Amino acid sequence: MKILLVTEYFYPQSAGGTELYVYNLAKSLQNKKHQVEILSVSDQTEKHITYNNIKVHYLPFNHNYDTAVISGEKPADNLDNFVTIVQSINPSIVHFHTLTTSISTHHIEAVKKNGFKTLLTSHIAAHSCLRGTLMQSGKFICNGKVEKQKCLSCYLQKKGIPEILSQLSALTIHAAGFPTNLAKVVTRKQAELTRLKTNLDQLVVVSNWQKEVFISNNFDKNKIVLCRQAIELCKVSTIVKPKNRKLVIGFIGRISNIKGLHVLLAALKNVPVKEAELKVAAIPVSTESDYYQQQKQQVEKMQGSVWIENLPNDKITDFIQSLDILCVPSQCLETGPFVVYEALAQGVPVLGSDLGGIKELIIEGKNGWLFPHQNTTYLSKLITSFIVQKTAGKLLKNVEPLVRPIENLATEMLTFYQHILTGNEHSTS
Repeated sequence: MKILLVTEYFYPQSAGGTELYVYNLAKSLQNKKHQVEILSVSDQTEKHITYNNIKVHYLPFNHNYDTAVISGEKPADNLDNFVTIVQSINPSIVHFHTLTTSISTHHIEAVKKNGFKTLLTSHIAAHSCLRGTLMQSGKFICNGKVEKQKCLSCYLQKKGIPEILSQLSALTIHAAGFPTNLAKVVTRKQAELTRLKTNLDQLVVVSNWQKEVFISNNFDKNKIVLCRQAIELCKVSTIVKPKNRKLVIGFIGRISNIKGLHVLLAALKNVPVKEAELKVAAIPVSTESDYYQQQKQQVEKMQGSVWIENLPNDKITDFIQSLDILCVPSQCLETGPFVVYEALAQGVPVLGSDLGGIKELIIEGKNGWLFPHQNTTYLSKLITSFIVQKTAGKLLKNVEPLVRPIENLATEMLTFYQHILTGNEHSTS
């Protein structure tokens, strides 16, 4: 089978969770004797390269900055080029992994019209949510159904308009149809979802909550399949934890408000400082530099704390193994996140917010604990109880590793591909 994986983000141009997911899937499919190529985006002169024995084709970035294009109402100026590249490769399956301006729902529609079989793996909440978090007004879990008044009000509130005023503003904007760009923002999202419903042979989600959201937006449930993230099997770390009484808590990820490091830091203010140690593996976010500096300064003031920036991937295992607990205090509905899989694969328990994919993966008292996502008092009490448990030698031990190998992911994907090619619907049970 010839499989084309489509993603705006891929090595060596960029490195992140989506890049790793696509790379591991590609290599595993190759190991199963299938031909795999990748179509990514770059303005470099080379039209294609070979990356670790994977052929990577390059599509130019969109350079049409008209509002209708940037907003997704109209396709990027690279659409014809995209179709030409896909036709030249002539794959059995075209499997999308990102939706951006340069590779959008218009691109899915175009290849479908040219007779190709299409899939999308939805890695992020933004595929169905204007705010990108599935948290209504940034506070409450949303039901995910895209609706004019609710979604525009939430979108305006994210842009800085107070919640009460955002509701009134949304009513006024829809009634007046002005400003035009804001008046159209929800209908554009609905149009994107319609293009997906119409042109995807299969929608792959990585968490159960995503499936519920897409069904609420009238997707055919028989075309939605759950295929959770997977992790490359790695060697067990040789790190030996020091035999001290301190509780070592870790945080790994982007230093962004929605990742919630500030929630953990607020909770730690009410924890005995001599009994706990915080280790942060930080990934800077250029658009949130002020937030980054605020969190970094707070951590560096804490006794015994560690702040590491851009920890290399090959050091993540040792970092996780040095922890007693990994804290994942996300303030949005995650589809994983991947770091939870990494910790559980190493047998390190996770202390996570009770949202999205985290809630689906954590079994209370078995492989971790959950806390109300904004409740710092509750989180403080949990951490304090862990300190007592560690001192008494009773902190959760022998966590059974949750390991889902990449090979399993590839096997499931191949099943989906075969069902699409033979015209059979895959069971959603």
